[in-house]
Amino acid sequence: MGERVPAGPHIPVLIAGGGVTGLSAAVFLAWYGVPTLLVERHREPLTDPRARALNPRTMELYRAVDLEDAIQEVRSPIAGHGVVAHAETLAGPELMRLPCRMDDNTTALSPCGWVAIDQNQLEPVLRDRAVSAGVDVRYGTEVVAVDDGPDGVVALLRSHRTGHEQPVRADHLVAADGARSPVRRMLGIGHDGPGTLARKVNVYFDADLSEPLRGRKVVVMTLRNSAVHGFLTSIDGEKRWRFAISLAPDDDTAPSENRCAALVRAAIGVDDLPIVIDRVSDTPWEISGHVTHRMCAGRVFVAGDAAHTMPPVGTFGVATGVQDAFNLAWKIALHHRGLAGPGLTASYETERLPVARQTTRLTVERYCLVNGGPGDARESAVRQRMMMFGYTYPAGAFVPDDATPHLVEDPDHPSGAPGTRAPHVPLEHDGRPTSPTDLMGRGFALLTGPGGPGWDRIAAEVADRSGVPVEHHRIGPALRDPTGTFTRRYGITDDGAVLIRPDGFIAWRTPTATDAHTLAEAVDRVLFR
Repeated sequence: MGERVPAGPHIPVLIAGGGVTGLSAAVFLAWYGVPTLLVERHREPLTDPRARALNPRTMELYRAVDLEDAIQEVRSPIAGHGVVAHAETLAGPELMRLPCRMDDNTTALSPCGWVAIDQNQLEPVLRDRAVSAGVDVRYGTEVVAVDDGPDGVVALLRSHRTGHEQPVRADHLVAADGARSPVRRMLGIGHDGPGTLARKVNVYFDADLSEPLRGRKVVVMTLRNSAVHGFLTSIDGEKRWRFAISLAPDDDTAPSENRCAALVRAAIGVDDLPIVIDRVSDTPWEISGHVTHRMCAGRVFVAGDAAHTMPPVGTFGVATGVQDAFNLAWKIALHHRGLAGPGLTASYETERLPVARQTTRLTVERYCLVNGGPGDARESAVRQRMMMFGYTYPAGAFVPDDATPHLVEDPDHPSGAPGTRAPHVPLEHDGRPTSPTDLMGRGFALLTGPGGPGWDRIAAEVADRSGVPVEHHRIGPALRDPTGTFTRRYGITDDGAVLIRPDGFIAWRTPTATDAHTLAEAVDRVLFR
C-alpha cells in the first residue's frame, strides 16, 4: 500500500515509464481502445542506442497492431553486422566467436524475422503511434506517491518543469518505470536473483578503427587483458563507438577522460591510436539479474525492467518487456469493457512471473558464458531459440488439457497445448501467405480443421452470448494448408478446433468436434467469469 493521495481526474490506465515497455503498453492499449495516460520522468526520449534489434516473436506482437512496416522502415546503423567475439584486444586474434542472433533462420517458426533497430530509434516510433492514437504522453513528469485501493489507484504526478503536483485516479496502473522502479518501491515490492554481475562506465569516442577491425562488421567485441575489461560496440557503423569499461566491485567513480582514453587504447591494442572522447557516463550502470517478488499488487501491474532486469544478451530484456505489455493490454481491455472478471488481469502475474524467472536465469547463464564462464556456446544458442518461441504458461487464462507443457518447449516440435504459443504453420488465404499468428486480434480466433461442419454457427453463437468477438477460420479452400501440417502441429483431427487468444497463445482446444455450450464454457473460464 502506497501513500494516501487525494483523488483527482479519472483515467482508465496510467502508465509510469516511457521506455520500450511503457510505450508498447500505451500503443497496445490504444489499439484496444482503452484511454491511457503515460508519464516519463526524463525530459526527452532516450538518445543512447542500448538494445540494437528486435527478435521475431517481438515483431509478431508489433505486427498484430500494424506497426511492423513502420518499424522496418527504420534500420540500425549496424544492420548487417554479424561479428560477436572475444579477444584480448581488437587488433589481436579472436579467442572465440559466438553465433550471431541475427543469423538465426526462423522462417519455419514465424512469419516475422529479426529487425535491426536501435532502442533510441524504436522509442520515437512507438511514441508517435501512441500519440496519434490518442494517448496522453507527458515527459518530465513522474509518479511521486501511490495509493492502491479496492476501487482503483490514486497517483500523485509531479511536473519536473513547473514543480506542479496533480493527483489522478486510474482503474489500473502499469509500473514500467525501470530497474529501480520508484512505484514498485512505494508499494513495498522486493526482488531477488543473482544480483549485480558487473558495473560499467560507458565511454563514447570517435576513432578510425578500420585497421584493427580488418574488415570485420562488429556487433559486439568483448575485450579483456591485464589492463582493461569491457565490450565495444559501434554507434554509427563507422567512426563513433561506445566502450563499456568494467569497474572493480568497490569502485563507485568513473575514470577521468585521460584515463578512459588510455583504457580504450589498451582495449583496441594500438598505443598511439588517435581518439576523441565525446563523453563519459556520469554514473556507473549495472548488469544484473533480478526478478520482482510480485508482478501484480491489486490494480498495479509491474512490467519490463521494473519486474525483471537481465543481462543485455539476445535482446531478451526488450522482448520480455514487450511480451509483458501485450499480455497485460488485452486483459485490461476486456476487463475495462466489463467482459471479464478480475481473475483475468490477476492472471498476468501467474503467467508472466515464471517466464521472467526462466528468462533471467537463461540470460545470466549466457552472460557468464560469453564472459569466460563454463558452458557450451552452441547449446546456449539453442536454448535462446527455444526460449524465444517456446516459453509457455504453466497456469493462467486458458483451459488446460492432458498435454501439460513444460516451462519451455521445443518450438520445432510444438505440443499445441493450451498455455503455449500458437505454432506457426505456413497458410495461404486467397493465394496470399499468412500464418495462425496473423489471427491475433481484438478478440479470440477459432481455428478449425477442414472437417467438423457447424463451427461457423458455434463461433457466432458463442460470440453473441459472451460479448467477446470469436472469429472463425476454417482450413479449407479459402484458407489453405499447403504443407498439410496444421492438424498435426496443433494436436487435433480434421474436425477439431483451437481457440487462440488475442496475444497468440492457445486458450483451449478440442481434438474433435464439440458443441456451442462447451466452447462457451471454455471462453467463460478463460475470462474468469
